[in-house]
Amino acid sequence: MTVDAREQAIKEAIKQATEQWVSVEVKLSHVIDPITLFDATKEAAGSRFYFRLNDNKTAFFGYRIATQIKNKQENKQAIFKQWQILRQNILFVNSESDRHHLRLCGGFQFSDHRTDDVWQAFDQHHFILPEVLISQVDGETFLTYTVERNAFSMDMFLHLIKQFEEITPLAETNDMPEVLHIENVQQQEWQNLVERTVEQLANDEKIVLSRQRKIKFSSQIHIDTILQNALRNEKNSYLFVIESGTDTFISQTPEQLFRVQDGMLSTKAVAGTLHRTQDSVEDDKRLQAFLQDEKNLGEHQIVVNSILEDLQPFVKKATYDAAPKILKNDHLYHLYTEIGGPLEGHSHMLLVDGLHPTPALGGYPKSMAMAYIDKYEYAARGLYGAPVGMIDAYDDCEFIVAIRSMLLKVDEAILYAGAGIVKASDPAAEVAETALKFSPMMDALGVTDIG
Repeated sequence: MTVDAREQAIKEAIKQATEQWVSVEVKLSHVIDPITLFDATKEAAGSRFYFRLNDNKTAFFGYRIATQIKNKQENKQAIFKQWQILRQNILFVNSESDRHHLRLCGGFQFSDHRTDDVWQAFDQHHFILPEVLISQVDGETFLTYTVERNAFSMDMFLHLIKQFEEITPLAETNDMPEVLHIENVQQQEWQNLVERTVEQLANDEKIVLSRQRKIKFSSQIHIDTILQNALRNEKNSYLFVIESGTDTFISQTPEQLFRVQDGMLSTKAVAGTLHRTQDSVEDDKRLQAFLQDEKNLGEHQIVVNSILEDLQPFVKKATYDAAPKILKNDHLYHLYTEIGGPLEGHSHMLLVDGLHPTPALGGYPKSMAMAYIDKYEYAARGLYGAPVGMIDAYDDCEFIVAIRSMLLKVDEAILYAGAGIVKASDPAAEVAETALKFSPMMDALGVTDIG
């Protein structure tokens, strides 16, 4: 379709529309890397997000806020219901793809009962519908422009097309500022908490405890440099970035909470961790032992059993492997089991409430673990360990578990990591494990000396 014909078709569709909102989409001629996208939209800092899936091909970048869906209700399905109402009032105009790519992106804080001032920039449930969305799907790039119908501007739409068709890739990123201070927040107190927790646990119980590391820099942290470092590493992980005002949350996680596509649910149990040495011969030997390790296998089976139990109201015939596989990341190996099956009805709206938190981030039994975490952890988790992701216009959605994460606050990074505590846990070993789990974010920050 020629530009003139496309313009005319869009104008005619909008003229005849009754919906409050308009979402217009076109295909762009080339892929645009996220570092260039963040650099080109600096004026919109504070309203951007980026979500790259773990296939290393599919990604979504949004900026400017068309509208937000936020609330403080404990029931997370309210977000899905509000999105269903909103999307029924959107005119979707796209002639170059079978599917419109508009989606809502955001997350739910880990706990419905505990937050603190560190997370005040993010509401309890924080989702953004972007005015401009750049989607990279199946080797193609799409630009989606979404505004209220009475505010639609063809000139703005054509300006956006020209801007992104002619965009120049960013040649080099800024250097990260100097590190002034690194603090492992209450590390000894955390180890003591692990020791007390071990003493209280029964053999079939588990509680995940998290801790923090704070890194202070000499000036504002540069998101472009962090993205460049993050994209270079951890290629089998998701990458999730969302801004709110001057705060930015980043997660580079291997863990999917669930995905719904065409009525089919897929999820993964991920639990059990082994450090990767990069010596393939040595790692092969260690992996064989890892696959036989009773502590890690027991922790992993707790997660599998809990997910299967949580899925019962939603999937009548779940399929999964009897033994776990190995998930490889740049720094770590994990045990994982794929689980899936057809959804019953429209129960995807209840899935976040039903599956969060998995035993890999909360514990087992779930209610006991959540109450313990809320009472005894030294800080609210906010979006760490929480369900973050996206919901599209067709009832498909994907949510991940935001581990390997950090919160950026101008010149400070707050890193989060956790460990699953069971009766067989060794407190000092759990400190060492959480230190390893800081590695992806440390690498993204370009910080190697932990002081």
